[in-house]
Amino acid sequence: MRRLNAATQQGREALKGLFGQGLAYAERFPELPAVLERVAHACTEDLQKSSAMKAALTYLGVYPRRVEDLVNGDRSRIIGSLQAKSWDTVLLVVFDREFIFAYVDLVFGGDGSLAPYWEDRSISRIEERITRNFLVRFAQQLEKGLQPIAATQFAAKGELGSFNPQSFGGPNTPLATVHYRLKAGLGSGDLFVAIPEAVLTALKPAFSRRPEVRRGNADPAWAQKIQSEITRAPLCLRAVLEEQTRSLAEIASLRVGQILPLKATGRSPVRVDCNGEPLLWCELDKSGERYKLRVEAFVDREQELMDDILFG
Repeated sequence: MRRLNAATQQGREALKGLFGQGLAYAERFPELPAVLERVAHACTEDLQKSSAMKAALTYLGVYPRRVEDLVNGDRSRIIGSLQAKSWDTVLLVVFDREFIFAYVDLVFGGDGSLAPYWEDRSISRIEERITRNFLVRFAQQLEKGLQPIAATQFAAKGELGSFNPQSFGGPNTPLATVHYRLKAGLGSGDLFVAIPEAVLTALKPAFSRRPEVRRGNADPAWAQKIQSEITRAPLCLRAVLEEQTRSLAEIASLRVGQILPLKATGRSPVRVDCNGEPLLWCELDKSGERYKLRVEAFVDREQELMDDILFG
């Protein structure tokens, strides 16, 4: 069990407050999270079509920020912008260095088996151009996702690079900042899309509409058939005791009968995945000659994110 010192506890409380603020956006704009989730799913499909590497873009939430929080002169980030024509505004798009390195590896045909590349340096011009390619692809999916709710066309403006806060209303301009995370192979990085609060407030009527519930006389026989098919749908569950990273050379050198040491013990938690997504934490047990899993808890994605941030 990890012991939390005062600083860590303070950081966790701050993060919980941040998630609480994110929930406020969901309450004010009920349609917004669903749209942003669809954009992430569409981007994931687009990435998987163009690369053999397992890649996914995940929506993590939308939180309040100011311009100066994102545009701080940090050389580990590069900033782009999208012109939203019908909204008469510009969206800030911020890529961190880890995102850029992971995406470049994906574009150049990496298979995801190597440790993530990282170097403390400025982003090169070639990496900027490759990242701008993603910005264009992302803009297309964002445009499609918003089309039924608040249609607008997005166009990438100029080159990626430094940004003048004054051109966006000043450093204290409030923003609604969407947080995405790219996972490509063993690498991952963060993407932030910032929308001016004033613009989002003006669009509130569109994002406040909840889906209409269609009512009618359902066919009982058909409803029963649908229900039976749903309950019989096969799902593949995978229990993961431990994951190890090995090079192609190490895998090629494996021999029949070779013993692979594991760090996990019989008391180590077992993660159960479904369709590639973490679902449950279980405890390994044995009954007679059979092993079994006892469900301990569901995987809490927000808690996992906080732990990643606080503990690395």
